[in-house]
Amino acid sequence: MSANVNEDAQPLDEDVLTALVVAVHGVSDVFPPALSLAQVSYMLTAVVTGDPERLDRVHVSSAGGTTTVAVRLGTSIDAATPNTAKQVADVLLAQIPDGLDATVTVQVSRIA
Repeated sequence: MSANVNEDAQPLDEDVLTALVVAVHGVSDVFPPALSLAQVSYMLTAVVTGDPERLDRVHVSSAGGTTTVAVRLGTSIDAATPNTAKQVADVLLAQIPDGLDATVTVQVSRIA
């Protein structure tokens, strides 16, 4: 499993993280994380622009000095879901810069 990362991208760029997650074997879809107040601006932008992909991505948020990286995904029935979820977590954890207090949350919402 390998994916190219844009070296010029900022750490924890949601587009880069989403591309890395989609590249993991067994991931079939990425869904918006559970709706929170922090995502209202993304939701409004997606509605106004007609671009639902603005919601279907890894979400990065920071509060109180802690960063949270969250993703909801669908997995292929042909892949072992626990292994796929672990690989996604490993890929996301590998992108967290040293010294950053961060949590990674991976939720599987569909197996198809």
